[in-house]
Amino acid sequence: MRLVVLDGARTIGGTKIFLREGRAGFLLDFGLNYQRWGQYFEEFLRPRTARGLFDLWQLGLVPHVSGLYRDDLVPPGFRLPSGAPPLEVCAVFLSHAHLDHCGLLGVVRSDLPVVASRVTLAVLKALQDTGQAEFYGELAYCRLRTPNVAGELEADPSGVCRGRPGHAADGAPSRELQRLWTTVPRQRRALEPQPLRAAPAEYEGVRVRAYPVDHSIPGALAFAFECTDGLVVYTGDLRRHGRAGALVDRMVADLEGEKVQALLVEGTRVGREPSSQVTEAEVLERSREVVAGHRGELVVADFGPRHVERLQTFLQVASDTHRQLVALPKDGYLLEALAAADPSFRELVGHPSLRFFARPRLSQDTWLREFTNRHRQRMVAAADVQRDPGRYLLAFSFFDLVDLLDVEPENGAYVYSSSEAYGEDSRVDFWRLWNWLQRLRMRPYGFRWEGSDARGRPEFGGGFHASGHIHPQDLLELVRAVRPRYVVPVHTEDPRWFVENLRGEPVQVRVLDDGEELELP
Repeated sequence: MRLVVLDGARTIGGTKIFLREGRAGFLLDFGLNYQRWGQYFEEFLRPRTARGLFDLWQLGLVPHVSGLYRDDLVPPGFRLPSGAPPLEVCAVFLSHAHLDHCGLLGVVRSDLPVVASRVTLAVLKALQDTGQAEFYGELAYCRLRTPNVAGELEADPSGVCRGRPGHAADGAPSRELQRLWTTVPRQRRALEPQPLRAAPAEYEGVRVRAYPVDHSIPGALAFAFECTDGLVVYTGDLRRHGRAGALVDRMVADLEGEKVQALLVEGTRVGREPSSQVTEAEVLERSREVVAGHRGELVVADFGPRHVERLQTFLQVASDTHRQLVALPKDGYLLEALAAADPSFRELVGHPSLRFFARPRLSQDTWLREFTNRHRQRMVAAADVQRDPGRYLLAFSFFDLVDLLDVEPENGAYVYSSSEAYGEDSRVDFWRLWNWLQRLRMRPYGFRWEGSDARGRPEFGGGFHASGHIHPQDLLELVRAVRPRYVVPVHTEDPRWFVENLRGEPVQVRVLDDGEELELP
């Protein structure tokens, strides 16, 4: 058994892990490492599409291995070095659809099966359908490139795309999900589809178990690989304090008493947070109090994209305070995709308190035009909000603030209900957010700016956000219950925390660096 943490050993995100057992090679997640990415790129400085894999390789933003990447992204004159170790991979296992776990999937060979939950597969497709995907973000289908006479990589002008094969790890896909996966709602673009199928019980003789776990995005899975010397378990991101926290307890109960050789476990929150714990129920209660206290005024709720549980929370707040929650059309498209994967989301799509924002556009993508036609009676324009701001609760983020200029709010509230800033770029964004709120005369909740100018810093609090990651104490209880031989920390900035806090336990903590290999007997 061979285990290599290719990326994400000492950072939060960018997780890329390779597991080899016998003839089977597995890639576990292939995320975008925001910390490393931000050292070179920002909004207006991005990798060159015409050079494909070259920029990412030269900057060390993808692992220096061979046999893993799309041939059509290798530009003329560039060949992967002969010393790059080969990775023989039979499938890519995605724990969930956050970009720090799947955001570089676009450079991976398009013939490799993507193994994930039905919901995760639906989210991948929705993200690409509604976004302006760069080549490295082609999560569900790929626009194949060929060099032109100048040696630049160009996509087929007809827009033909090749679908990725998807394996649903939690059962057979529905007819609706199959249709979503194999069609593209865009003009001048056709899809060479690869139909979805239920994941086989084993890959190259290795059986794989999939465990649903609770996280801030639906469809998250942990995986257990039944290797010769015991299980190798990869938790992905998970928590026990959300609405579906019992899923983690069920996984732990199933693993107790088993021979777990290695536990690859996230440590996002270790060493960086106080011991206090905010639950989603507390977010609901505190947000409802704020909205009720701003009767007749506009309220904006800012929470992370694809945070469906938080959308449900604010939908409940809107219903309880006699408002309508106004989400963006891309959020509505995502909800429709979720309903195609899991019928339990259909009620959410059709909720009587849910509306969608009609943003002024000179032109519309096909998906947006079709979505607007399906929900024409539920579209809300800025003029509607301006006439009766107390009727609405807008699900906007920092990047949607410019639309508030059309609304011209008089006072009101801005509830920041997302994760805290961790880097300099985020700090600057919060300075801009603070300036917007001052300009719009909106009272912030959940964060404020400490300082009188750009040299200050954001402060967070108030109980308006419940983390999507496991609390350190819950993490220790999980490790002690599973009792693995080895604990391998990933997705953390403080792997030594595991060493210190598991001292004396019958487990060995192996802190790896990116690219370091762990040979298991």
